[in-house]
Amino acid sequence: MEARALRVGPSRPASKRGPQPRFVGGSAAMQRLLRVVARVGPKDITVLVGGETGTGKELVASLVHAQSIRSSAPLVVFNCAAIPGELAEAELFGHARGAFTDAVETRRGFFAQADGGTLVLDEVGELPPTVQAKLLRVLQQGEIQPIGAGRVERVDVRVVACTNRDLVEEARAGRFREDLYYRLAVVDLVVPPLREHREDIPALAAEFARRYAERFGMQDVRFQPELLDSLQRLEWPGNVRQLENAVARIVALSTGGEIGLEAFAAASAAPAADADAEAPPEGTLSLREQLDAVERSLIRRTMAAAGGNQSEAARRLGLSRGSLIERLKKYGPMVAR
Repeated sequence: MEARALRVGPSRPASKRGPQPRFVGGSAAMQRLLRVVARVGPKDITVLVGGETGTGKELVASLVHAQSIRSSAPLVVFNCAAIPGELAEAELFGHARGAFTDAVETRRGFFAQADGGTLVLDEVGELPPTVQAKLLRVLQQGEIQPIGAGRVERVDVRVVACTNRDLVEEARAGRFREDLYYRLAVVDLVVPPLREHREDIPALAAEFARRYAERFGMQDVRFQPELLDSLQRLEWPGNVRQLENAVARIVALSTGGEIGLEAFAAASAAPAADADAEAPPEGTLSLREQLDAVERSLIRRTMAAAGGNQSEAARRLGLSRGSLIERLKKYGPMVAR
């Protein structure tokens, strides 16, 4: 179901420059990034967008497309981490009828669907080596060969790749092709983590509150300054995605109007408490301590559900493996068992 949902992204309106995706970020760090995007977007070259999980890499990729001469053509997103390695080749390059079991009809791959437009390869570091080699051929020669087809097809696609991995280190370790890295990173953009542009948190929180209030049919939802100030001081290891999820939860559990610290603490802590843990007396924990308790409980339960596999737990939590390891060190071995 997820693969079908990801098959084709929305096309841009038929104009030279389609409307740009909504971007919130007035900090110096984000404005610098936008200036580079504005210079790179119109130039038809491959771009590699790096950054931690949840920083908004796919949004930056869509901004590159919106700035390009291809903005009226399709923008197609392929999530390399969502498709099993053995299926990635068929999904990217297509296949002929009867090419393998269950190939009951000819299917156009993501490259063919993006012909004339932009293909975003999200989490490109997850591609298996065999697919990396075929991707390199496409970037070098502009040709694809669907599985089971006896012919090659030419495609005109701009590739924007996103990754939360250090591909230079991955190449040194032999897990990513070095020649493919240089083909992808003609321009290398890095989206800063939220902790490096905290001044954007109030505007981001207000925007997310507006979006989810509209989605939930609520009116006049506002965050009190004290709540915005507290949000700005938190660490947000999951970056903008974690902030968005927190705001969605606050809005969903509120009754509208002005939302303060009490509503935030209740929305954050109530459902995440362990069933077998004794709740502390009301008012004895600070907001920071309550949030730490929620995070500790969530990590412990996720690690247990993942059988102690840190990579799998990090994926489920929307964190990089390094961020999860930092949390495990912070909360002690009790969450790692």
